[in-house]
Amino acid sequence: MDDLTFRQLKESKYYYPILTEVMFEYDRMLEMVFHSMTIIECGYDTVWDANIFNFIRKYFQEGMEYVEKLVKQNGIRIRLIVEATLENIDAIDLLKYYEVRCLDDIKGNFGIFDNRAYMVCIFHRDSDKPDQTLWSNSKELVEKQKILFEKMWNIAIPLSTRRMELEYEKRIGQKKMIVDLEALQNEIDSLIITCKRKLIIFSPTKILCNIISRNDVANYFPSLLRSNVKIILLIDNEENTLLNQINIINDTSRLNKVQLNHSNKMIEFKECVIISDDKYMLQLKYDINNQLIAFTSTEKYNILLQEILFEKHWNEVKSLNIQKHN
Repeated sequence: MDDLTFRQLKESKYYYPILTEVMFEYDRMLEMVFHSMTIIECGYDTVWDANIFNFIRKYFQEGMEYVEKLVKQNGIRIRLIVEATLENIDAIDLLKYYEVRCLDDIKGNFGIFDNRAYMVCIFHRDSDKPDQTLWSNSKELVEKQKILFEKMWNIAIPLSTRRMELEYEKRIGQKKMIVDLEALQNEIDSLIITCKRKLIIFSPTKILCNIISRNDVANYFPSLLRSNVKIILLIDNEENTLLNQINIINDTSRLNKVQLNHSNKMIEFKECVIISDDKYMLQLKYDINNQLIAFTSTEKYNILLQEILFEKHWNEVKSLNIQKHN
């Protein structure tokens, strides 16, 4: 974002010019956050995952004090959704002027300022500060993400309830872990073969290609499409072999197509999530020994949360792709 554009945004209170852009300037991102808080009129809705929470605690203490001062002085409403754990609950309790609700397994972060602008901080591997920031005042994207925030807010639980859960060591949505490779392959096959309506996969390209190379996943797609199953894939990087496989499948399918999106620019998934028919979910990731492990869940709460997070990423990538082609 150049200086002229940034000045125009500030002068218009971030209404104009209308743009969706990935910023690489860390200082500019902080300046935008501080300035937006001084002109806020309605409120700020935000979601924090572990990355943004740790960043704020480590580098943004003075900024948090300044924001809380503005909240107190101006009566600003700030709603925060965060994952509360035994490790961070004391720090969350220090947020005196925030309305806090809690969800498990939050992946990613975003903030919506006055329903007029949307921001996501992007952390690459082994980075404790944001490397990039997706910023947009596109009315269409902001409205979509506002709807997603409201969905998350409605299923989130109050901080007081979460605190009681932690005190009694209760965890929402217990998961079954699979470490045996053959059992994992069978679980993936069963999950996909039995899908009747909708299959969602969002994954690091590395993990998805590993799965496809070991299983008949891609071979199942044509029959699913013929059965009118909706298949949606979101990956973090392009991979020619995978893209070619999907293109061949789509070319031979008469009506239904695999929906595929990817972004080299902003997404870096750490685990693969497969959701079948809004009922069954498989989460796969590499452990410290670089072995693929998986967790299964039928917990409606967990599945709904992952679907909301998927929709968030899907909207962001679509918005970036539209901006790129304009």
